Amino acid sequence: MRPILSIVIPVYNVADYINKCVESCYNQNVPKDQYEIILVNDGSTDNSLELCEKLKEKYNDLKLISQENKGLSGARNTGLKHAVGNYVWFVDSDDWIKNNCLSDVFSHLKDDIDILWLGHDVWLNGVSTKQYIPNGIDHPVSGEVFFSEHLNNLFYIWKFIYKRDFLNKNKLLFLEGYLYEDLEFTPRALLLAETCTTLPEVCYHYLVRGGSIANNIKPRNIEHRFDILNRHANLLQQHNISNTYKKALSDVILHTIEGTVNMAARASLNLPKIAYQVIGRVKKEDIQGAYSSSTLKAIKASPKLYHKLFKTFYGAYKLLPINK
Repeated sequence: MRPILSIVIPVYNVADYINKCVESCYNQNVPKDQYEIILVNDGSTDNSLELCEKLKEKYNDLKLISQENKGLSGARNTGLKHAVGNYVWFVDSDDWIKNNCLSDVFSHLKDDIDILWLGHDVWLNGVSTKQYIPNGIDHPVSGEVFFSEHLNNLFYIWKFIYKRDFLNKNKLLFLEGYLYEDLEFTPRALLLAETCTTLPEVCYHYLVRGGSIANNIKPRNIEHRFDILNRHANLLQQHNISNTYKKALSDVILHTIEGTVNMAARASLNLPKIAYQVIGRVKKEDIQGAYSSSTLKAIKASPKLYHKLFKTFYGAYKLLPINK
């Protein structure tokens, strides 16, 4: 019998976290033959692989795949290739899932939906600091409606459980070699989804840690974000998407431009060429959304000047006594 769910866990240098992640996936109140767990060791250089092998000795049904480093997207794609479940859940190896949540998850998958969206909480220094629980949906909605009315800029891949046939039929793979693959993938997937619904409870525990991508900003972080925004701007030019989706995606682009320019300034990084190209598309009205702010207006007027002023202001702010 084909399992209901495949849990795909990319593994890269997470020796301190992988045991907790995998154990949480086994600490569930459904028969073990109803789901599978796939670990994709993505060229780890610590002892993560050794720990994965020990876990496989403990759980003989655990699938373990090793490959040369391809990044998070490449590991997810490999896991998807080897998955056999009706649905796929991509879980990050430094996070963990709620004990005994799969029974509720499975009850929501009985409707043969394309996408199920889950609640999560955020953990920092051993404490759950915030919860993000979606509103319930009486009847499944299209991905375009979901994007516009429910997503709230929470693009995280691990919040979604995807029907595997939906991903394969639409040739949906993660963009390899890029950071912020969630920002790139989620709008593209929702554009194609016909049926989406929510599970309004915390099923996923997200860990904030110092070594994560989000806390180490480098030039490629800024460049990749603007490259993804440029791809989304290209998506807006398609003729087969609704005005509802166009407006929602445009607002995402505008909001992310603002955030990324500020991110670069706070990290004392220059804006790459692609940033000016994307901002130029806003000026030419290729990107038209409802989102507006004084910051965005200043960026549109003179991105180089705004970036310089914000970088100077932020540098001075960090020197204040209250920040020491």
